[in-house]
Amino acid sequence: MFFRPSFCANCGERIERTDWGIFTSRRFCQVCESEFKGHDLIPRAIVTGGVVLGIFGLGSLLRNGPPTDAPIVQQTQAKAVQHAAPPASPAAQPPTVAAENIPQTRALASVPANSAVKPKLETGEVAYYCGAETKKGTPCTRRVKGNVRCFQHKGMPAMLPPEKLRIG
Repeated sequence: MFFRPSFCANCGERIERTDWGIFTSRRFCQVCESEFKGHDLIPRAIVTGGVVLGIFGLGSLLRNGPPTDAPIVQQTQAKAVQHAAPPASPAAQPPTVAAENIPQTRALASVPANSAVKPKLETGEVAYYCGAETKKGTPCTRRVKGNVRCFQHKGMPAMLPPEKLRIG
């Protein structure tokens, strides 16, 4: 059962209706209802649109199932296998480049195709925490490359020795 007001929200006149339908105004009398039709219809349209989108979203989720990262991992592994395979003929080989011009590459850790765990990237750099004193009095926990301070604490000393700031 919907709310049935006793008085109009605009003019304060007593509301006496015999028929209360779905589209009957719940805030205004019959005279004010024609003036403020938008005030009643906009919230109803928003709620109706939200319900429709929710039903379509739930139906889509039930039809397709929850999203998984498995296809991405399989594609990554397939690309790695393609790049690892040697070319068929010596004429198709790309020209060699000096080793000092090649940037440091990151290797993907081996991950089973059906696992939901994201692969870890292995880097040659050691990661540290910033370690500078914060306003709260605790060491900063932002990750930085090397034993340096983060952008916010540049020039400040670390609270802890470098051995305790090292990650891993």
